[in-house]
This record gives sequence, structure tokens and C-alpha cells, in this order.
Amino acid sequence: MTVVLRHNEALELNRVEYRGSVALAELIALADYQAAEPTWLSYDCLSLIMPGADFKTIDFDALNDVFMKYRALFEPLDFVIFRRSAWVCQSQAARAHVDHWIGDRDTRTGMSSDLRQFDSFAEACDWLVLSPEQAAMVERGEGFKDIVSYTIAPGTARVATR
Repeated sequence: MTVVLRHNEALELNRVEYRGSVALAELIALADYQAAEPTWLSYDCLSLIMPGADFKTIDFDALNDVFMKYRALFEPLDFVIFRRSAWVCQSQAARAHVDHWIGDRDTRTGMSSDLRQFDSFAEACDWLVLSPEQAAMVERGEGFKDIVSYTIAPGTARVATR
């Protein structure tokens, strides 16, 4: 029940971590934040589903709605190169939702993004064109500064940290 956006300035890389039982409101809050601060959309991103995380309270139709919200955010942006979005899912309980999120979606047209899922940090970091030393830093979370985090439990008010 926590979603955290972090950024590593030296690597020009965002890292989004999903922990616990993730709520739909957390996904929407992150998208809303990025709509208000679109600079964060321009960086390559590693999304990490932490061990034990799940999306069990989010149905696939709602997940599709969040994806469409992101599509609307990216459409007006004009990137010089494709933005890469790597996903590493370390939770079997979240696998179906991550598979659905990535699916057969066309993210190149209109979103200027390439979206892929990997089984390991090493594979994801290789695709993100990071050196083995940089990949080790990314896996440890080294050099990342917290940008915003959301913890929203059902029936509670939204809590954000910047």
C-alpha cells in the first residue's frame, strides 16, 4: 500500500516502487502528480513490484482506465528518442496485473515509449543501457532521491510525501 517515485539524476532514471496491497487511488495519485509535474515523464523508468506486493483490489477495467490516463499524458509530449519503461515484477501475486498492464499495448505510437517486462534487474538494466556497475546501484536503490510517495489505505485520506 505504498507507491514511491524516485529519481537518480546521474543516471537520468526514475524508479517507481510498488509495495504491499496497492490501491487504485495510489495509481491515480501518481498519474495526477505526473500530470502536474510532466518533467518526470521524460525519463526512462524502472518500475519495481516488490516481493509480496499485489493489486488485488484493482480490476482490469480500472487498470485500463489508468493506462488511458497515462496515454493522455504522453500524447502531447514530443520526445527526441523513445522513452524506455522497464518493469520487474518480484511478486507472483501481482504478476497478472503487470502482465495485463504491459499486454500487447502499442506504446510507441502516441506515447513515444517502449514498455517491456523483465525477469531480473540485470535484464532490465541491460535494456536500459546501464553498465554492470550502474545496474548494481539501481538494484540497491543507490543514488535515488525520493520525489513523491503515496500510501492510501481503503477508507483513509490520501497521504503524500514530497
